[in-house]
Amino acid sequence: MRTIKASSTLPGDPFLPNRFIFGDAVDAEGLEEHEYLVHTEEPTFVCRIVVQDLEFKGSDAEGFCSAMLYDEAENVSYYACNDGVTLTDFNFYGNGEPTAGVLQKICDDAIACYWAIDEAYKKREAEPIRRLRVMKRETDESASVAERAASLAAAARGADSDPAAGIQLAVQTQAALNSNDPRIFTEAQLALVEEPQARNTLLSRARELIAFPDVARPDGSFKPYELWAVPLMYTVEHAGEGWYFPGLDGLEAVLREHYHLAPKVQLHVSPALFTHGMLRDSACQTLIHVADALDAGEVFVPEEVDAMRRRYEEERQNYLPRLTLNWIVFAVERGTLQGEHADPQLLLDAMMPVIEQSMNAEIDYGEATIFQPEPLWQSFATGTQEYNVKRLMFCLSYLEKSIGLNAVRAEVEYRPQASAWWLSLLHTRDGESLTSFAWLISPDLAPDRDAALVQLSELLQQFEISMVPPRDLLH
Repeated sequence: MRTIKASSTLPGDPFLPNRFIFGDAVDAEGLEEHEYLVHTEEPTFVCRIVVQDLEFKGSDAEGFCSAMLYDEAENVSYYACNDGVTLTDFNFYGNGEPTAGVLQKICDDAIACYWAIDEAYKKREAEPIRRLRVMKRETDESASVAERAASLAAAARGADSDPAAGIQLAVQTQAALNSNDPRIFTEAQLALVEEPQARNTLLSRARELIAFPDVARPDGSFKPYELWAVPLMYTVEHAGEGWYFPGLDGLEAVLREHYHLAPKVQLHVSPALFTHGMLRDSACQTLIHVADALDAGEVFVPEEVDAMRRRYEEERQNYLPRLTLNWIVFAVERGTLQGEHADPQLLLDAMMPVIEQSMNAEIDYGEATIFQPEPLWQSFATGTQEYNVKRLMFCLSYLEKSIGLNAVRAEVEYRPQASAWWLSLLHTRDGESLTSFAWLISPDLAPDRDAALVQLSELLQQFEISMVPPRDLLH
């Protein structure tokens, strides 16, 4: 592009505007009360749109009818129709004013366009703001999975010493995660259990690709993103999982305001929550699709939303009081979000009404709690720890009041199918079970059960509760 001289006329061949343009205007007091209509063809004019009924001959007709009216007292002309819409305050530009008959015909066409736009708005509001991108599991043969996993493991072994192997590792890791077959990456990293350096290289590269995706666009360009998340806990009295909340898109304006993001900065909030169970079942690998879908105006979901809603309505008939753990995930242009630029409490206070409103529209729940937005993996750790501690503190508070904590001991066993340590609190006297629950492990490509056990052990030690050595239930 080149700069146009101030003394020059505008060069170029612009696109012609639509014949009718409808819109709002603002004045010193804010948004004006009435909309405007602009007619861009001859005779060019601007008028106000007033939603009101005016009586005229034919106003009670069953079919469409209109008339041009003049109010002598106000010295104002009106276009009236029996659709309940009136046009007034006509201001003409260009080659003079048309006759009343010509103007009436133009206004008839304008009203038809007005209602067509109204229907388009209704249709748009009824549709999801983002199109759904439903996950589809790949079904490669076991031999193909084993071959690709072995190749990925081999690339990880040489990545630290060979730059070419490092590039190959990135390509193969991206392909494995995008395949929607979690066996490829899982088998590759399990093959490296006895080679911790290579395994850590593979896991680090995969975590980086998920948390800092470079999204390829149709024009061949790339948009660098990073994923952040907001831990969300809420109580519910029944079974059933509801995870799709279209109203969460309202968080985008809140985040922009509190992080002082420029309008051109890309930021997209996923209306689909990620539960601990979802992340456990996919080993976090499906997160690779989040930024790509959001950038394309879509939302990545594990299944059809209608199917989820039907199942939710069926299961919610069963009484099951519980505390749920979820994350609101959003993609933001890389390097633009700085946590210290937002006041934590003000941000949470602004986010909570939007979240509650979106949840109220979809599910029944009791109390909800949210935590500060953080980078993806950090948010997973924070949310899991807060959830575990909240449940443990509730149990210990009850037991302290009823029997005293000196009468309590703990047993834990690892349950891989739940990605959790099952914590049982027993009476020291006879081993009677007092309560038990799952101490969750933070979601990850390779969940660290040892770190979760250390956190639990340290917390129990603070309350002087003994814990017997854990048991593994691997099968």
